[in-house]
Amino acid sequence: MFQTAPGVTIPFPDKIKEQFQVYNEKSVRANISFEKLKPILTEFYQSLPEPLFFVLQLPLSIHEELQLGSNDTLHQEVCYLDGQTREQIDAIMDQYGQILLEDGISQFAVASHVSGEEIFIQKYKLTDFYSRSPRRFIPFLQRYGLTETENLFTVWDTFSRETPGECRRIYIEGSDIFFVAEQLKKQGMYRAKIIED
Repeated sequence: MFQTAPGVTIPFPDKIKEQFQVYNEKSVRANISFEKLKPILTEFYQSLPEPLFFVLQLPLSIHEELQLGSNDTLHQEVCYLDGQTREQIDAIMDQYGQILLEDGISQFAVASHVSGEEIFIQKYKLTDFYSRSPRRFIPFLQRYGLTETENLFTVWDTFSRETPGECRRIYIEGSDIFFVAEQLKKQGMYRAKIIED
């Protein structure tokens, strides 16, 4: 059965198939079972030309939301860590990968400054691959047992008022995604923008 991350609950995991769809010859969206997420992520960014960059999206604090003064809209900060080698991304994943992959409230990406290709692991761990020639990733995804479809059915299609999904913050040995963000900011990660959630 399709596995979800520990920080994610979906109402009907049995309805989600490990499939992908190519969109407008610009991207591929994929349902990836949780146990395959780390190996797919690692193999993908290891294939990208350096330098790479890392992106982290996470909710603003309640204090910052109050400062923005918008009662009905939540926001996220989008942070970038530029000019990374594959080894530096490896180090981030070795140190913080478990939280990044298990956490439900954050989203992250790894991309190449050179090719512009990117893997973006978003809410509910739905995964997008961006490229000028996204079909080149088809054999890669097929090796992991994913099949192509013309109409991808995702977790979002299973949600209703009666059957919502849930994303939760994960703590591992006292650390969470906000701690990860603090540590990466010490390494040069910076807030690029604030967006609506």
